[in-house]
Amino acid sequence: MEKCRVTDNHQIRITIVGLCLLGTIFVAVYFNYFKGIDVVYTHLFYVVIVMVGLWYKQYVVQLAMFLGMFHIVMDYLSNGIFLMAPVLRASILLFVASGIYFLINQLECSHKNLNQVMKSVGDGIIVVDLEKRVTMLNRVAEELTGWTNDEAQGKSFNLIFNLSHENLEYLVSNPVDEVLRTDFTTTSTKHAMITDRYGNRFSIEDSATPVKDSNGVTTGVVLIFRDISQRKAQNERIEYLSYHDHLTGLYNRRYFEEELKRIDGRRHFPLSIIMGDINNLKMINDAFGHLAGDRVIYATGKIMKKFCRPNDIAARWGGDEFVLLLPNTDEVVTAKIVERMNQAVALAPVDHGVLSIAFGWDTKKNLSEDMMVVFKNAENQMYKHKLLLKPQVRDDTIRAIMASLYAKSGFEKTHGYNISQYARRIGEELHLSSREMETLNWASLLHDIGKVTLNPDVLNKKGDLTADEWVTVKRHPEIGYHITNTSPDMAEIALAILGHHEWWDGSGYPKGLSGKKIPLQSRIIGIAEAYDTMVTDRPYQLAMDKSQAVCAIVNGSGTQFDPEIAAMFINWVMNDH
Repeated sequence: MEKCRVTDNHQIRITIVGLCLLGTIFVAVYFNYFKGIDVVYTHLFYVVIVMVGLWYKQYVVQLAMFLGMFHIVMDYLSNGIFLMAPVLRASILLFVASGIYFLINQLECSHKNLNQVMKSVGDGIIVVDLEKRVTMLNRVAEELTGWTNDEAQGKSFNLIFNLSHENLEYLVSNPVDEVLRTDFTTTSTKHAMITDRYGNRFSIEDSATPVKDSNGVTTGVVLIFRDISQRKAQNERIEYLSYHDHLTGLYNRRYFEEELKRIDGRRHFPLSIIMGDINNLKMINDAFGHLAGDRVIYATGKIMKKFCRPNDIAARWGGDEFVLLLPNTDEVVTAKIVERMNQAVALAPVDHGVLSIAFGWDTKKNLSEDMMVVFKNAENQMYKHKLLLKPQVRDDTIRAIMASLYAKSGFEKTHGYNISQYARRIGEELHLSSREMETLNWASLLHDIGKVTLNPDVLNKKGDLTADEWVTVKRHPEIGYHITNTSPDMAEIALAILGHHEWWDGSGYPKGLSGKKIPLQSRIIGIAEAYDTMVTDRPYQLAMDKSQAVCAIVNGSGTQFDPEIAAMFINWVMNDH
């Protein structure tokens, strides 16, 4: 249809130009040649020259040359001689035509450059007329709408630019309609979206401005828009991260504190708060690594989220602490929620360690109570429960760690039991107190707990260890110390584990202690472990007989072993064992 319109216009222009040209020639011939009347008919030539210049500028100079020569010839035929006046008029015709040519050419270049700029700009541009018919799309607009410039020409703007609200239940104002109604620049809402020709929807931001002519009359509208889907998604992601904990997906402390101020009002009373703290997370991190600890934190977050009702707010308060805010919830309901959470904790599966959470809660009933006091009460109750649970949770976690070690290396369980028996006998010979004996027994059973972090291939390797593997193995006393040093009542056990590879002469590890600077329990375990290692089959060596092991203990007395304890142990082995 557009091609037909262009063809019709071309034919009309050719007809008008042709008629004007024939008319001027007829006037010139009739009056000059037939009537002998000398009139300055060249003024009529300017009409034709201007028409051709506007419509067919590439021919305007040739037309001026033709009309100028025609005028000179006609003047010669009329007067019988060549005069300067016709030549001057012909020159003026050529000058005017040349001026028109260059002027039109410059205008076209400017128009072409403007079109090029509009087509190459990074935003989508759509130009429409007063009837909201599309007159131009640039390259970006073509990409965003799915329509080409040629296809969109003359079509309704609403067809090309399918605008909608991101929530289809709402409407969004059309910026072009707004401009045509108000004659002022307008922008869309931040929730605007368009649907392209192929049904794809994406978020945009746009502005529409009236197009005015030289007299200030509005002749159309130019719409500039851009796809902000990626930026919007990024902003939403940034906003999400600024208010959420990345590991659990719960709200973070910043968001919780803001919501606590907002929600602390009469219409939310009674307002309850539950604090939760993961027990023995450090021990899990030290034994199984921080990824295992993260899984425990994630499991806790799932439980908090599970019991979070639509109006409740669950947040990760700190590293191992969580908080749940319950509007319009009294003490009785809060206590029931905590009871159900405890049941969920007991049933929650975790890959390593034991999931245990200490809860505390309190309720604000009226405006006279300080929310910070309520918060502190919940926190204090949580810490009381944590102290009550700690011994049992610690023991359960240690059992889980040792079970993991035994699963990696079967002989470690027998080895730990043998060491405890040898150590107990030495302790009895040294007349240790019951408290010292208890420390020695625990330290004997747990002395290799740090090996839980080792690769099973290293633990069960039949050949010699590489230098790197040996460095890794030698770290197990330190790791064992960090795992067990979780409370004051475990401090002596942790120190005994830390020092069980120290040598009497100071050449051991990890700290290079010597003599009686090495804890007594560590010196006892050192001898018991060395003896059991020698008389038991290991992947890397066959067992020695008792006499060979005793000789090795004798040779190490005063260098590796405490000589007094070594003599006592050898005497027991030779006589009673």
